[in-house]
This record gives sequence, structure tokens and C-alpha cells, in this order.
Amino acid sequence: MSTFKITNITNQAGKRDFKYNSILDIEYVDGMSKKTAKIRPGDTMFLTVSTLPLSVQRLKLQNLITVVQIDAAELAKVIDAMKPKVVVLPSVETDEEKNAERKSGKRRIHKTADSEADA
Repeated sequence: MSTFKITNITNQAGKRDFKYNSILDIEYVDGMSKKTAKIRPGDTMFLTVSTLPLSVQRLKLQNLITVVQIDAAELAKVIDAMKPKVVVLPSVETDEEKNAERKSGKRRIHKTADSEADA
């Protein structure tokens, strides 16, 4: 099984070109079922198959896509680069948040001997 990096390059075509900025369909066989993938202009898709599908070869001959065979190490690097990185920011409390915390507590009224005498 080989992994192919397929990139839609119709966004680089001439502005008056017939296929300028077109979404391309790639048909391939996954197991026993036929699947179709759509690639937008400028996007990249990774496809792991034993041989390059006929629809991909046809688009490659028309210069609408570029196809590069990559190994597992390069694929792992690309996948790691696509993962979002978590950045922890220090929390900064404002005066409004501090006041909201103070006001949120319930106030209890304590009865004293003086207040009972007044009533």
C-alpha cells in the first residue's frame, strides 16, 4: 500500500481557463466499495491505495492535480503539524470579577440580643 499526496492546482490556472477554481471528484475503491472524494482548489488530500486510481491519472494528465508519493514518516509529520496545539494562558482576574465573587455569596443576618430587645 502506498500513500499519495494529491493537491488540486486549479487555482493556479489562468483566469480564463475552463477549469479555473473548480472542485474535482476523485473516485477510488476502498475495500469492496467505490468512494468519491471532492477536492477544493488549493486543498490537499492523502490517499492510501495499492495503485493510483484511473480518475487520478486522468486529472494528472490534464494538469489539474499534482500527485506525490510519500512515505509513512512524512505522513506522520504532516498529521502532527495539522493537530491544533493547546496554549495555556495565565488567568487574569479583573476588578469586576472579584466584585462579582464577593456579591454572589448569601448574606446571613445574625440576631443579637440587642436586636431582639428593639423588636
